Amino acid sequence: MSMLEISGLKKLFGGLVVTDNLDLSVAEGELHALIGPNGAGKTTLIAQISGSLAPDDGRIVFAGHEITRWPAYRRAQLGLSRSFQITSIFPSFTVLDNVALAIQARSGSSFRFWQPVKAESALYEAALEILARTGLDALGENPAAALGHGEHRQLELALALATQPKLLLLDEPMAGLGAEDSQRMVELIERLKSQYAILLVEHDMDAVFRLADRISVLMSGRIIASGSGEAIRSNAEVKLAYLGEEEIA
Repeated sequence: MSMLEISGLKKLFGGLVVTDNLDLSVAEGELHALIGPNGAGKTTLIAQISGSLAPDDGRIVFAGHEITRWPAYRRAQLGLSRSFQITSIFPSFTVLDNVALAIQARSGSSFRFWQPVKAESALYEAALEILARTGLDALGENPAAALGHGEHRQLELALALATQPKLLLLDEPMAGLGAEDSQRMVELIERLKSQYAILLVEHDMDAVFRLADRISVLMSGRIIASGSGEAIRSNAEVKLAYLGEEEIA
């Protein structure tokens, strides 16, 4: 059963066709990777799925609801969460406080600013569980500003999990990470597989082929191939699309 179903999606900027009659689906519990050369239209597509950019034509159906014209906040309420574009981290707050606040925003529980937020024990129990799942439990009392780049990425993912998502849009989670942090992020995403539907946009081909159940290749706003890792590796059109930019081997 599809968690996300996109059909006939189109987006133009002036005379430039950026999303060209695109069809794409993500099944429940599937990690579907979206790859393509720079300028293929990946960022524009993710923006249309998350609700920050309206398509010119086509349909987006998520969790059984047509959300094509829904604002981003309604999509988030339904369980669509875009990570690695989150700007709601409070640097001076602790890592634990950041996650607890994200849970509070999702749950709508009471919040009394004249009382210690830790009085809301249920929030903090849930936040500690998320920190453990994302490998940040030892850093819960550290201010977010003190995190390294890789740890900051882990916190962004923790905030996404705090929204109780049905589908995670992971937008280049390995971007800017060193080898050790990249490996840690791959292992984290691997642990989350099957718990959530995931649409992964990523340039790290090693990570893509390790993680993905299915891979779709975007080129000039169109999906030119979709299938298993082995099928994508052997696809002549995909190899041509990546000529000079990526080595898919």
